[in-house]
Amino acid sequence: MPIKRGMMDSNFERLTWDDSIWRGTREFYLEVENLPKDIWEENQHDEDRPTRAMLLEMISILDGMERLVSIAESEVLEENPVLKNWLTSILGLQRRMARSLEKVGVFPVPSLGRPFDPHIHEAVEIKPLDGFPPATVVEVQEKPYRWGNSIVRVGKVVVTPKGNSVSPTNNG
Repeated sequence: MPIKRGMMDSNFERLTWDDSIWRGTREFYLEVENLPKDIWEENQHDEDRPTRAMLLEMISILDGMERLVSIAESEVLEENPVLKNWLTSILGLQRRMARSLEKVGVFPVPSLGRPFDPHIHEAVEIKPLDGFPPATVVEVQEKPYRWGNSIVRVGKVVVTPKGNSVSPTNNG
């Protein structure tokens, strides 16, 4: 091949698409196409799954909406139709967000009144209360969430002390 003006002399050969390259490309394509279907399905499923980080962000937004709704005073809302409409909109968004999480398999784990489980809960406070068994969740500050068989977010809870033996039938 003659060297054109402005081109450097090179030891590299020019690649031409001859039959051997086409044959190699075709063989590679057939190998990939004949991979077991479960590998393809597994990879396709992974692409469709939301990431843990995204789920945590969605859960955080849902928590914020729940806090807004919980601090809204009903008397103020009754007096102010604009705030009442605002709260109605927030409640609608909250329900949509919860349904969206459920569609991808993310559900809150019921905790209130249940035994403390360190795999699901983080105790942020211990509060002795009469009428509750030992190590019982008495307040949920952040709900725990399950995604499939795993916990995507541990809940922050208030629990009764382990040694508290006060029960509804035992007054002391």
